[in-house]
Amino acid sequence: MNVDADVRRAIQAATVGELAWLDRGGLPQARPVTPLLLGERPAVAFPYAEAPVARGLAAAPVVALVVSDDRLTGRGWRPVAVTGRPRLTEDRDGALFAEQLLDQELRKYPPARALIDSPLLRREHWWYLPRLIVALDVVTTTTVGARVGGAGEVLAVARDDRELYVDSVTRPEHEEGEAVRVRSLGARPPANGPAVLLGHDFSAPDLERWTPWTIRGGLTDGVLAVTAAPARAALAPPLGLWRRLIRQRRLARACRAALDGQGGHHHPLP
Repeated sequence: MNVDADVRRAIQAATVGELAWLDRGGLPQARPVTPLLLGERPAVAFPYAEAPVARGLAAAPVVALVVSDDRLTGRGWRPVAVTGRPRLTEDRDGALFAEQLLDQELRKYPPARALIDSPLLRREHWWYLPRLIVALDVVTTTTVGARVGGAGEVLAVARDDRELYVDSVTRPEHEEGEAVRVRSLGARPPANGPAVLLGHDFSAPDLERWTPWTIRGGLTDGVLAVTAAPARAALAPPLGLWRRLIRQRRLARACRAALDGQGGHHHPLP
């Protein structure tokens, strides 16, 4: 199933998105991502530092990409979720990424500009061009409610029929504890099963700092029986030059290690 033009425009206009999937144990997982389009298919392009996540996604029976956060969106945006089968492309020389996805990432994810915004930078930071690209062969498209100003969270549920249910939801302000009520922002009926709530905050417009949080449990009739609720981390303060350098070095080291472990030395694109 090809996604229609309106859905493609919505993904193209979204700066941030949420990815949800079922892991090998059948439990829902979720994380924030930069939503891209590979041709007509929704996609996410992971640097090799995140190879385990990308390969885990590729093994999932179903994956959903949600665009629900209306911050930093462009014309044509609307909240929507697409669900389908993942297909992994190991773009080890970065050629596919450079040809079809580079401009999208530079526009949506400002930290990438310090690494790959010119031919000179791309040669210097060659390790950031190789990508594990996970694209979706879309099966279903669902309208969800908008998370205005980033409020609310994305809900992912592993239903009894082993299908993945996703929605954008809100819960009573400051409600915490062993039982949390969730309400669909799009007035959709809830699903029951193992569930995860994903929220995230970021510094705008630079996205230099991006902090997610998750709450896990079992959802029954709109009430989440919480089993794990890590303390929500506040958005980190602005990074100084030294911390930026340290972060970049760690990313470079992780990308190079993953690439070297998969076939030896790699060279930058010409």
